[in-house]
Amino acid sequence: MPERDTGYRVVAGVGAGAGAALAMMAVMALLRFSVQLPTLPELMLSPILSLMGGEAFSAALDRLYYAGRPLLFTIILEGMLLVGALLGLLYAWLARPHGSGRGLSNSAWGGVVYGLIIGVLLNVAFLPLLGQPPFADRPVGVYTESPVPLWVGIMLLALVYGVTLYALLPKPATMGAGAGDEGTPATQGVDRRQALRIIGGTVLAVLGGLVFWAGGTVLNQGGLTSPVDRTAAGSSPPQDTAGPQGPATSGTAQATSTPEPPASTRTPEPIPTQTAQPTAEPTGVGASSASPTPQAAAQAPTNTPPPTNTPIPVPVIKVQEITPTESFYHVSKNFFDPNPSADGWKLRIKGLVDNPYELTYQQLTALPAVNVVVGMMCISNPIGGGLIGSTTWKGVRLADLLKRARPRQGVVDVALYALDDYSDSISYQKAMDPNVVLAWEMGGQRLNATHGFPARLLVPGIYGMKHVKWLTTIELVDYDFKGYWQQPSQGWSDPAPVHTMSRIDFPTERTLPLQKHSISGIAFAGDRSISKVEVSTDGGKTWHEAYLKPPLSRTAWVLWGYDWTPPKPGKYTVMVRATDGQGKLQIATRTDPYPNGATGYHAVTYTIRG
Repeated sequence: MPERDTGYRVVAGVGAGAGAALAMMAVMALLRFSVQLPTLPELMLSPILSLMGGEAFSAALDRLYYAGRPLLFTIILEGMLLVGALLGLLYAWLARPHGSGRGLSNSAWGGVVYGLIIGVLLNVAFLPLLGQPPFADRPVGVYTESPVPLWVGIMLLALVYGVTLYALLPKPATMGAGAGDEGTPATQGVDRRQALRIIGGTVLAVLGGLVFWAGGTVLNQGGLTSPVDRTAAGSSPPQDTAGPQGPATSGTAQATSTPEPPASTRTPEPIPTQTAQPTAEPTGVGASSASPTPQAAAQAPTNTPPPTNTPIPVPVIKVQEITPTESFYHVSKNFFDPNPSADGWKLRIKGLVDNPYELTYQQLTALPAVNVVVGMMCISNPIGGGLIGSTTWKGVRLADLLKRARPRQGVVDVALYALDDYSDSISYQKAMDPNVVLAWEMGGQRLNATHGFPARLLVPGIYGMKHVKWLTTIELVDYDFKGYWQQPSQGWSDPAPVHTMSRIDFPTERTLPLQKHSISGIAFAGDRSISKVEVSTDGGKTWHEAYLKPPLSRTAWVLWGYDWTPPKPGKYTVMVRATDGQGKLQIATRTDPYPNGATGYHAVTYTIRG
């Protein structure tokens, strides 16, 4: 047979290999959603994140937000298509009409043997590269409950690839008479058909990847756009009853025209705290102890302004005080998050304790519960970003659970293990803080899978990576435990205290008429609350104190508002800064989130038209 035809047969393996890889991916998806067999991209995720490092991951999250995970998944899929095309090229070369392996193309057994060889290589060589044992029954670092052993699934996928490759690759017998003649119509027909297969397979692969990326970004709450929820609150007047006796009865801060002295011109009301000692009776949202604890007293605002009797109208605050669950940010290390059932789930408390024990979901939720309002922020949240939320939660104080286990002397850290093999820790001292709660309800509803069902931890004052979701094990240890994001390859902060932050949310339009405008937003300092917010309309040259809405709790975010009338048309840079409940001003120096959380003032430029 002429050399041109032999060469063409080899090139035809590219299209056949890509098509076989697509077929294998379809079976891979079927197995993932039918028997929970982990996909190859899931197995590759942790090694890729280790290679990226924490700083690169932070930069990707800063720029891509929720589009990052589907984009990475798509890149891996496209890489699998490329590898599939190359393996198809190798098969076609081995099976070429004048090659020593031409018998591969004459029988389906050739595809089976080729697939088995690939499967063995994947199990023996590829899995160890990913930190998995050869011929592993269960994956390490990936949550699945598959009845199918991992190695069996990999062999099955490789067989699907090999058999499909054989089926797609043109056979010498199908070329017909005259196939050896370079100029015959038969050869030209094969050329056209195979060229169309190669082009069509490539286009299908690229389009499929784009569709997955686009769909994945939508499912991940907004994709490339910042997940800031700037849905304005309702227009009915609020009922600000937050104070020593309890929280506001309204779930949102709403527009109001009720005259009330601003925070800068009246004696602030005591901020509700959640430091009451555990009781056997349920506690209301934001409830506080009858008398301040030493801890609460130490956190009280230290820059109380002098009282005055000069009331001024309250600015219109459009920010929602309670973040809707569907808008609450979520970040995880997984392509596919766990979706466990309450049946069979258990919380284990062990380690340096005299009374290790387990709790089922029914036993956990039957314990005396507290209702709290807690804000949470991701350590990767950039200045002005939306990886932050504040809502109501129901659960049990972690200190109560630990006391029941009777901790021994010498405990240093409380290690936290999750269903998806994620781990982190908090200090034992922090774990005994009554503000730290193990929650099973969020926003008045049962915790959903996205946010950590059956149970997750709330650790006010520390960034969200410590608020472990899908919690299964709590272990008391006598050393400084480093979690998933604190490993040397990631390098994120271990103490991870929340930096004071503030954000401008309204107006959302950047071009405004020359009239009075109510600027509003949020401020947050973890468990330190906020004592003052200041706004600058001239790029930071002068500062004016804003109105603070009494917060729902010391651990919630605080809403602020400021009425501004621009003096003339032009461009104005509006900035905001906050002071926490301990009197410490927000850090002005701008830093990236990695490795300790972002700092700096949020600024928005408005154009005022005459």
